[in-house]
Amino acid sequence: MSKVEINKKRHILKAITWSLIASATTFFVGLGFGLESDKALMIVLIDRALKFGFYYAHERTWFASNWGIVKQKN
Repeated sequence: MSKVEINKKRHILKAITWSLIASATTFFVGLGFGLESDKALMIVLIDRALKFGFYYAHERTWFASNWGIVKQKN
């Protein structure tokens, strides 16, 4: 079964934009739990570094899979 070809840069950009949204969320949750902003920021930096790599690997793994993709016959 053939797949649509997508540039790897698209996956990287998706990972970056999602990381920015998630970073802001984590920061504000940290503040909401009473952390000082520097401690909330440190959690964000560690969290994002780890999860960025995990997200990219996850995205590439799913992209390499044909599971759930149905190519319609013309």
